[in-house]
Amino acid sequence: MKIVGMIPVYNEVDIVGQVIEHLTEQGVNLVMVDNGSTDGSFEVIRRYLGRGVLSVERLATEKFEMSLLWRRLHKMMLEHEPDWTFRCSADEFLESPYRGLTLAKAIQLEAERGHNLIQFNNFEFFPTEKDCDDPEIDVRKRLRYYSWHDDNQYLCWKVHPNMNPEKSVHENGFADGTNANVSPNKFVLRHYKIRSYEHGLRKIFHERLPRFSPELHARGQNIHYDRFGTDRDYFIIDSRKLTRYDEDGNWNLTKTFDGSYGAWNPASGDERISQLIRENRELREACDKRTSQLIRENKELREVLENSLALRLARRIPFGKQIRHFVVQEKQ
Repeated sequence: MKIVGMIPVYNEVDIVGQVIEHLTEQGVNLVMVDNGSTDGSFEVIRRYLGRGVLSVERLATEKFEMSLLWRRLHKMMLEHEPDWTFRCSADEFLESPYRGLTLAKAIQLEAERGHNLIQFNNFEFFPTEKDCDDPEIDVRKRLRYYSWHDDNQYLCWKVHPNMNPEKSVHENGFADGTNANVSPNKFVLRHYKIRSYEHGLRKIFHERLPRFSPELHARGQNIHYDRFGTDRDYFIIDSRKLTRYDEDGNWNLTKTFDGSYGAWNPASGDERISQLIRENRELREACDKRTSQLIRENKELREVLENSLALRLARRIPFGKQIRHFVVQEKQ
């Protein structure tokens, strides 16, 4: 079975070669479009022509136009007449969920079972305080801490020539009316979108935000970097919020950290209102508890002072009976 994947590239020079080598070792071929990289990414991917990469094109645009890139990649992919295809970003590694099976063999297995669409679990890896200064070049050896992010990743499907490359196969089915038959076995996507503090600053504030289309942004697209700041904590994540991966195939399917909005994971909308109400209630309860404590402590202090005053006055009176009578009266 022939599998040809599609990858758009823009300024991923430190990782794109690793992604290409991984996927070709997994038994799949690639078509790639460079969107006008300025960091040497285009030169890297051209070196893999004939070694897993079937064709490479350069399509520079002023703004990110992902629909245009996917249309071009789809056309390039069809020229090689594959049985299956997949989408992949230049900073993502796709893997089989079966130990001992390559990605290609696993896709073939799902095809033989009658499935025509494969879903992926998206695991996002982040630099942490434990590895941010590690000189290791292989990103999968250097960054080992992750959080499960989502599984809304229907990235691999059986090729239908008349498909619309801009529409989701999962939501719209195939062009000839065939329904999507999704495999129940979710494959693995390892995403390394931020690989160091310096890389994060450059990628977000110089290479992404200035190139996002205002029109698309107004429609709710490309908003995942909007609330990032430049502080180091937005990029170097506390490892205690994440799960360490030891290349053993055991994944934690819990979203312990949301990297879409930076390390502080802000709440929004109704969540924020609920959070403020909860914080206000907790603050009132704390104030009431502290007020009761102060009233109790004040009462105890007054009793101590009154008893002390009575004792000092009694010691100044020379007659025993009068002393006892006075002290009793004061205590009453």
